[in-house]
Amino acid sequence: MMSPRIRILTDSTSDVPPELARQLNITVVPAYVQIEGQSLRDGEQIAREEFYRGLPSLTKVPTTAVPSAYEFAAAFRSLVGQADEVIAILLAGALSSMISVAELGAREVPELKVHFVDSQQLAMGIGWQVIMAAEAAARGASAQEILAMLEDIRPRIRILAVLDTVKYLVHSGRVSWAKAFAARMLDIKPLIEFRQGEAILVGQVRTRRRAMEQLLEMLTKLGPLERLAVIHSCAPDWEVFHDHVQALFPGMEVPVSEIGPVIGTHIGPAALGVAVILGR
Repeated sequence: MMSPRIRILTDSTSDVPPELARQLNITVVPAYVQIEGQSLRDGEQIAREEFYRGLPSLTKVPTTAVPSAYEFAAAFRSLVGQADEVIAILLAGALSSMISVAELGAREVPELKVHFVDSQQLAMGIGWQVIMAAEAAARGASAQEILAMLEDIRPRIRILAVLDTVKYLVHSGRVSWAKAFAARMLDIKPLIEFRQGEAILVGQVRTRRRAMEQLLEMLTKLGPLERLAVIHSCAPDWEVFHDHVQALFPGMEVPVSEIGPVIGTHIGPAALGVAVILGR
């Protein structure tokens, strides 16, 4: 009996490196960033470097939007005939209506069986789930086997990062501690952990150099790692940081993922961090 053909779909906030998405046949549905009256598709109509370069000079902070149900329907329809089942791994439901809109789109393509997964994450916290699911699909795993694997790894995912400024997080209005933090310590850089849909303040530093040192210290205390990626929002020092991370884990492949404009609108430029899956 032939294994079912499984394809993986995600939204662009997963920040899967484009070359990996192509290699693993991952379908990526672009979210939107709205800048001064223009609605632009992430990864298609605005380059990430261009976005972050212009962000500090904008008079009004951009807003973001999920793809329409029609766009999700078109993405699902494109997979009819290529897949027996699709696993859609999407931005944390606690942060966005992404999943509910995607479910509406899937109703327009009843001939395709779609499984929806709330990643409870953002950026490469989603991306690692997407990549590992696509790798498993390529090996011939069933949808149920992939879904069980995702249930296993999701609680073990951590994002650790330093923000260059708390300004954009305050504007997002989604993080309760951000406003009080900004009022008290304008010149302090927050260290945050994102876990299962929540951003947690885990440290405060005054300099970029100390922030990098602190991140590396935190990383070494996490124990054995199954996966590890460096993430950044056009950070000027990401290559130096990547070299330090790679030196700590010399036998491990450490990809680099640039955070896109949709998440970048809420964290600002020059954020730097890691996305990991803890070992069992």
